[in-house]
Amino acid sequence: MMLIASLLEFLTRWLASAIVIFVAICLYPGREKRVSFSGALLAALLGSIVYTFFYMIRLPLASLLALFVWLFVIKEIFDVGWIGAGVIAALIYLLSILVSLLGISTLL
Repeated sequence: MMLIASLLEFLTRWLASAIVIFVAICLYPGREKRVSFSGALLAALLGSIVYTFFYMIRLPLASLLALFVWLFVIKEIFDVGWIGAGVIAALIYLLSILVSLLGISTLL
């Protein structure tokens, strides 16, 4: 039973993250051709894997390394440059704060 609950929690968080990423990509100008929910799902999944990996190995500055790897993932999936990936990441961060403040993530 606990496995099912953990799986549902993971799927819910993954979906919520993908929705936030999808909205951020839609807000980023010039990426209309590259906008896809499957890309957002992939970016959310890879972001989770990257941060979990760097959290587990406990290197100094691991979160900074994870950030650069995740920016690379965004850069490659959505075909943007490093600055574009940074802007998209900032949009994702701001939208995540908004979602948390509105309590939307707890509704999912």
